[in-house]
Amino acid sequence: MLTVVPHLSTRWTAVGRDGFVRLAPGAAVPAELTAQALRRGGELFSAVLVTEDEIQLLTDHLRSWPLFYAVQGEQVHVGEDAFAVADALGGRRLEAEAAAEFRHIGFVLGDRSLLEGVRQVPSGTTVRIDRRTGEITARLERRLQLQRPGFEDIPSFTAAFAAALDAQMQRLYERADGRVIALPLSAGLDSRLLAALLARDGYPRVQTFTYGLPRNAEARASARIAESLGLPWQQVSHTPQQLRQAWTDPSTGSFLREASSGASLPHVQDWYAIRRLTAEGTLPPGSIVIPGHTVVSSAKDEPLRHGREVTPAGIVRCLEPWHFALRSQSRRAVRLPSVVEELQRFFTEVRLEDAPRARMDAVRWFWQRERQAKYILQSMRGYEHAGLEWALPMHELGVWEVYESAPDEAISSREWYRAMTEELYASVSGEPAPTAAPRALERSRARRTAAAVAKSTGIPQLRSRLRTVRAVVDHPLGFDALITGASPRRIAWRTAAGMTPLGEFAEQFLADEWVPGSSLFGSSHE
Repeated sequence: MLTVVPHLSTRWTAVGRDGFVRLAPGAAVPAELTAQALRRGGELFSAVLVTEDEIQLLTDHLRSWPLFYAVQGEQVHVGEDAFAVADALGGRRLEAEAAAEFRHIGFVLGDRSLLEGVRQVPSGTTVRIDRRTGEITARLERRLQLQRPGFEDIPSFTAAFAAALDAQMQRLYERADGRVIALPLSAGLDSRLLAALLARDGYPRVQTFTYGLPRNAEARASARIAESLGLPWQQVSHTPQQLRQAWTDPSTGSFLREASSGASLPHVQDWYAIRRLTAEGTLPPGSIVIPGHTVVSSAKDEPLRHGREVTPAGIVRCLEPWHFALRSQSRRAVRLPSVVEELQRFFTEVRLEDAPRARMDAVRWFWQRERQAKYILQSMRGYEHAGLEWALPMHELGVWEVYESAPDEAISSREWYRAMTEELYASVSGEPAPTAAPRALERSRARRTAAAVAKSTGIPQLRSRLRTVRAVVDHPLGFDALITGASPRRIAWRTAAGMTPLGEFAEQFLADEWVPGSSLFGSSHE
């Protein structure tokens, strides 16, 4: 009879017979603790439940808290990172196929991890392990899935989306109960929408912040937005030397482990800012960070709108530049055997119909199940590492459910979202929204033809690559300083050859060279 061996922190609550659950801080454990009750309640959760017959491992629709496991003998080792589970198995061995994926993507697809023998529970999934036979089955229970449109027009949909978001903001204020709500503020739509809501609702303790090199354009724009809304704002400035000195301190190794969990590239964008703000006391322990992550995605399915039919190959070609291009070798990446296998599994989860909604559904779900869940939302581990809490109002189920029923013309681009954000911002700030010409929903046939002709010359790609080299070698936020052990010339040459900063980070991370003394991988670890 299999038993659970936990490798979980004190953030998890023991429940029932050898079970564990993790909920948002302050949330009450449901009286009826079953898989059905957890999913029906709509709260964020991860859970390990044990019945007479099976061990159930569950994640919510976001994979809010990762869950890793391995079966060895009569024991099921369960942990919140793959490293602890691998240690229990006898040592950390980097899984070669997973590492090959990681170099191109920045995370591991599907249910695998970077370490041999250790698996993870994907978003919205229940894994069942038979306690007598050890048989493992997995079922996707909740995914982002576009339903039949439920609104007559864009204004009615926008009103419903705004109402759902307002409800989540009210829940956030009740949970915060006077504690600091911190917002990383940029000039983009997502954080500007949250800033306008915080200002409109008058929550008493808000701290917005921006980071990067002194006098960068993003900081100047963010300062203007915060000032127009009457919100406190702070820039966390650094020089490349300061950033590198902090990053290469051996203490950063513990951040790498928690932020990665053994399956994802650590998200470092606001790492230094959070480190400084917590050390200075600007963000006291328990402050709640609300990064501008949202279910509203870009129209990445546009390349599919002009073909005669939708095929798996067509969807993969559409996904390639967004998911598999850390080394500018996306076609090579999607041909890796492990990637092919996972893409085949993905296509059992979506409908391949020659209809706009089916195309949008497929592309959005892959984006959510993989990059959003495993890289973008995995960044919440960095806030937890710093002793902070987090919330994602624009990713709560109530907001998802409205978005899933949106009219096609609303979600074929982000223009409806732009209009909603700018209208709210203008009404709260009393100032016109930043001017931007509406973007066409898609390029005309003439523009597509012209682009194809230009592409055949190679000149646009050359210009783009040169702009990329300049942006990487002299990054406006200074992130080139985190490519450790490399001269600007070496970075420039590798960037010109197609390497991206994230690709550099992934390579150094796997080689245990990103932070001196991190030692996360190897044949054996103490």
